[in-house]
Amino acid sequence: MLYAKFGDNYDIGWDMFERSPNNVVSDVIVDIEKDDGKLADWTGFSPSHTWKVISEDTGIEASTEGVSYFPLSKYFNDPSCEILSCHPAGLVTVTIQQMLAVSAKLTSEHMGYDYSGLIGDAIEGVLDLDSLIPVLKKIADPLNDSHDLFCSALVATINKATPQYANVKLFQDYIISKISPLRLMVEFPYDEMPMIKTVDQ
Repeated sequence: MLYAKFGDNYDIGWDMFERSPNNVVSDVIVDIEKDDGKLADWTGFSPSHTWKVISEDTGIEASTEGVSYFPLSKYFNDPSCEILSCHPAGLVTVTIQQMLAVSAKLTSEHMGYDYSGLIGDAIEGVLDLDSLIPVLKKIADPLNDSHDLFCSALVATINKATPQYANVKLFQDYIISKISPLRLMVEFPYDEMPMIKTVDQ
């Protein structure tokens, strides 16, 4: 069931988080995220994908096609996914303008999807290396491609590029490439988090 209402429970600059229950790929990503010791006990909504809202009908995401704009209907019309909509705390107009400018710059650079970095971070997560060696939280995985991004790294990059959010604790503790969708959802400062789409039973 879709509850999305522009200007009410989602708007320009908001971040959306998606999960497809009973989808193998989605479940694997969530399992990897929870291999991180700090998130292991998380029992709430656990996303496997995220994007930034650019307009009423458009978002920007890093997917298998790389970093690009896409119609929100891609997920709004997908009967298999759930969506949580998150409002960055205290979001102001000038920050939204900065987010849109950064988004335009990133799409113009034709960045790809960081498959190798995702694999490297998955390995580190399974081995819990970031907990064993905390300094690794601030060091990119050797497999990370500096010109490519995965979904949560893209959203984190856009948020961090704004003076309003550049120094939030999450970005002080973790390098962008180590921020998973779940970590972004749990540790970035959001002040509204409505569920705008559920899976029909």
